[in-house]
Amino acid sequence: MRTDLWRRVLPVALLLVATTGCPGTLTDKERFLVDSGTDTVPLDGTSGACGDVVTRIFQPQCGSSGCHGALAPQQNLDLVSAGVAARVVGVNGTECSGVLANPTSPETSLLYTKLSTHPPCGAQMPLAGTALSSADMACVLEWIAAQ
Repeated sequence: MRTDLWRRVLPVALLLVATTGCPGTLTDKERFLVDSGTDTVPLDGTSGACGDVVTRIFQPQCGSSGCHGALAPQQNLDLVSAGVAARVVGVNGTECSGVLANPTSPETSLLYTKLSTHPPCGAQMPLAGTALSSADMACVLEWIAAQ
């Protein structure tokens, strides 16, 4: 009786093993790796490589030290509370001339140009912290373009 069971189960098991495909290889596996937990799974349609730019970059880098947080934000620019895009897209800067976030020309947006070593006005941001990496700057640029 046990032999009859193996005669029925073994061919099915072999068929499953034979039809199960190899996962293959990735040509750009770095794109899918999470870097020390800093990248998040995007819930807002942003790029997976950048994660949620608001929570990963704006909140810790721009909203810290009382700069652009929810309570008394500098230049009335809150980059921490929900709805950041609604407060910056198409909105003119208060001290610097230009649009805070211009999706049609993201590289001219003040949110991006103020991150450079030679911003068009004022000082490089974040003022109280370490300058953003080129990868994070690219993520900010991508975030602006996606708005």
